[in-house]
Amino acid sequence: MENKPKSRDWVKNAAIVFLAVLLVLTFFSNTIMNRSLPEVATQDVQSGSITAKVRGTGTVTAIGSHTVKAEQTREIRAVMVKAGQTVEVGDVLFVLGEGESSELEQAQETLRSLQLSYQRAAIGVPTVSYAAEERDIQRAREDLEDAKEALEEIKKRASRDIPSAQLEAAQQELYEAQEALQAAADAVADRTADLESKKIDRDAIRTMYNDKLNQAIDNRQFWQEMVADQQALVDALKKEKQEGSEDPDIDQKILEAETELAEDQLRLQEALAREEALLKPESQIELTEAERLVQEAEAKLKEAEDDYADADLAVANAQDKVDAIQAVIDEIMGTETISEEYKNAKQTVKDAEDRLFTLQNNLELKKISDAKSQSLSYLDLTDLGQQIERAKQKLEELSGGEENQILSKVSGTVQSVECMAGDTKAKGDILATIEVPDLGYSLSFTVTNDQARRLKVGDSATVSNYYWGSQITATLESIRTDPKNPQTNKLLTFNVDGDVNAGSELTISVGQKSANYDLVVPNSAIRSDANGQFVLKIEAKSSPLGNRYIARRVNVEVLAEDDMNSAVTGDLSSWGEFVITTSNAPVKSGDMVRLADNS
Repeated sequence: MENKPKSRDWVKNAAIVFLAVLLVLTFFSNTIMNRSLPEVATQDVQSGSITAKVRGTGTVTAIGSHTVKAEQTREIRAVMVKAGQTVEVGDVLFVLGEGESSELEQAQETLRSLQLSYQRAAIGVPTVSYAAEERDIQRAREDLEDAKEALEEIKKRASRDIPSAQLEAAQQELYEAQEALQAAADAVADRTADLESKKIDRDAIRTMYNDKLNQAIDNRQFWQEMVADQQALVDALKKEKQEGSEDPDIDQKILEAETELAEDQLRLQEALAREEALLKPESQIELTEAERLVQEAEAKLKEAEDDYADADLAVANAQDKVDAIQAVIDEIMGTETISEEYKNAKQTVKDAEDRLFTLQNNLELKKISDAKSQSLSYLDLTDLGQQIERAKQKLEELSGGEENQILSKVSGTVQSVECMAGDTKAKGDILATIEVPDLGYSLSFTVTNDQARRLKVGDSATVSNYYWGSQITATLESIRTDPKNPQTNKLLTFNVDGDVNAGSELTISVGQKSANYDLVVPNSAIRSDANGQFVLKIEAKSSPLGNRYIARRVNVEVLAEDDMNSAVTGDLSSWGEFVITTSNAPVKSGDMVRLADNS
């Protein structure tokens, strides 16, 4: 009975110790758990203004570049430049190997053949000489004069009443009219030759113009066909996508097809512009002038033909007058016995006149025929001459520069070299690309449609990641639909000036429009994953051992941002809510966290 009180004391003491230990562990459990949680820094959600700037990174490219192409199939014996090297006009870029190319040999043979044809055609030009005909005409005139003198002598002997003075005057008038007719015939021949020469010049100019126009039309038709084919391909790909194509690359194929379609449409517009330019009157000035000269020569020929007709009529009138006087003489002579001598003399005069007329007429016909023959020959020579000039130009192009060198035609920086010594390059192959800095540089990157609406062409931009050298400036040149994301994005293109080279990567900021927003958070609070952008806000829960802090995901959309803060929309409030800005360990939605001392 005496031991019972001791037993109860032991139990009591054990219970007191247990409760004390439990109290101590419970008191320190909050501190132990907090030490194991991620520590986060927070900042409250506020309202305020944002000076929005659109930022993007892009690669600098040269606006202008010159492509050096092989003008003939040749071996590259030596490459005299390398990428990044500065070159001037006339610098040696490549040295070609020895030996002639097939194109060069063909051009030389073509030129030789054309020159031989020209020489043969020149030899075949009709040689014109009228010395024999003019000698015969002169003799016919002399014979006519002798016949007339003989007839006059007979008439004088036959009767003193014959009006010989009037007859001589009429014959002189006839002679002068015939001389005038000869001069008019010569003028017609000269005008005919001049007209044919003007026609040759006009036809040559018209041929060259028509060649250019036909080439422009063929080029335009080619690009029209290319656009039509490419449009059909785009439509087919889109139809295939609408019908549920299983091709995983169908969108990429559509984008590539649309990009190529846009390039073909640009080439078509350029071809249309060239064709329209050739159809404008100012492109036909030379042809119009040649046509005017032809018309002027035709008018002069018409005048000469009219003069010839007038002279021919004058000859006919003078002849009628001579015939009338001769009739009077014949009447006088008819009253007397006409001797056989008079008849023979009169017939001799008539025969001499007929022979003179025949010789003169044949000479004029021959001159006209010879003028046409020579004109046709000169036309052939002119055409061959033009072909020879084109062949010489082609040969000069294929012969390359001095001592088979390819020289730089521009000043700039070599962007790329596409061949090595020992390579054989075909005609049209690209050998190098030269960046021409005088034309400037550009840089492009994409932004959302909302960001693009805050900008306008001409806005000045600043380079964010450039800290040395002379200052670089950028100006917004264009805002176009992004071909890769036409529904949601725009492509910004900037003109870049300053100490910059093609290939440099620059980050650009543009736009300075300020606006007030209800929800503003630090930029460091914005996070993103496959589901979009979000912030982690802090939720506080009370417990017997104090407040517990839990991170909760809130999806947001960034409306605007500056260097420090972002304006957002989402399930947030600017009254008493905090978002996580940094943490010493990864934090996800639903995790318990502990606040940093300054949060």
